[in-house]
Amino acid sequence: MSLKYRKERINKISKNWGLKKNHDLMVSYKIPEVEFEELIKNIKLYVSKALNFQFVDDEKTFLEKVDKNKKNRKNITPNGGVVPKREFHLEYNMILRAWSDIIKNMVSNDEKLLKLFRTTPNIRVKYGKELEDNVGRGLSTSIPHSDAWVEGPWGMNCFVPLMGDTYNNNLLYYEPSNQFKEEFLKTSPTYDQMQWVLKEYKPIDTLKPTPGNIYISDYALIHNTNRTNNSKTRLSIDTTVFVGEHMPHDDRIAEYRDSIPKTGIDEFVDAGQYESEQFAEKKSVYSHYTSKVVKTLKLKM
Repeated sequence: MSLKYRKERINKISKNWGLKKNHDLMVSYKIPEVEFEELIKNIKLYVSKALNFQFVDDEKTFLEKVDKNKKNRKNITPNGGVVPKREFHLEYNMILRAWSDIIKNMVSNDEKLLKLFRTTPNIRVKYGKELEDNVGRGLSTSIPHSDAWVEGPWGMNCFVPLMGDTYNNNLLYYEPSNQFKEEFLKTSPTYDQMQWVLKEYKPIDTLKPTPGNIYISDYALIHNTNRTNNSKTRLSIDTTVFVGEHMPHDDRIAEYRDSIPKTGIDEFVDAGQYESEQFAEKKSVYSHYTSKVVKTLKLKM
């Protein structure tokens, strides 16, 4: 399939879900204020538990505490992902419920268009300066990359800036030239092995995601964490959706559902590991850091 098909798919999403078209390969959705506030509150509860500090609702004070407790990163991956643990998986489920409600409302005009919904969104703390244990990693999100390189070519990236320095610490997107080839999106065990594709890409300086919006981009748009000098910490969500008759990489299929769950009502997500345990070993280089341990428990009525 071609770049033309990918653009047509974005047009269909924009039309059927009523989303703003930001680029030929990107649309965005403004989260209703009440829903966004609920999500933010749950994010703060979750992150404060993960970094082991007392919850505070004031955003400025909260971000100061996130920075002050930077050394308490036993629940944070090198890429800034906040890993759910049983000590605070109640707060994790509150996020999942709020997130599911937001997506359900976003796609309400044509819910069937959403082929697969990922149940494990990444909640990320991106500090103003790159973490030392992430420098030199082949899968560092600071390296320009497409999620296709670890998930297969047909998904769509969802990015939500939440709070903090989202002006100086954000995503930079790159668009393909007219010489686009599907081989640009083949799977790879590392991002740095695919940097050769950038010769056919150029940065999009006009795309600057802002808090309170969901940005859905085709995997043909490459992106990376981009920090300017003296940037500060930001928090964000990133995840994936599938539209059309496409599937993710076999090692990631367990993370997806064909419908949006009612977390906390019909089911509860068990983090599957405690804080005292090492991060669970991934099933493969292509799988998610939660995929080997997270379990979904059905609630009996």
